[in-house]
Amino acid sequence: MKCPNCGDRTAVDLDMHSNGFTSEESPVKECGSCGLVWRLIKDGKNDRIDIIKQAEKK
Repeated sequence: MKCPNCGDRTAVDLDMHSNGFTSEESPVKECGSCGLVWRLIKDGKNDRIDIIKQAEKK
């Protein structure tokens, strides 16, 4: 999946677990280029991107 901020395809999956969240359903990704951390939330017809950490400013 390409980064929603810079469009780069260098992403790293982060293995995170907490109550009510599993990485298999909504894997957290970090862009290797700009540092944006996000996950894709699949909700049937209304898929959306949840930004967890904004990209680093250069």
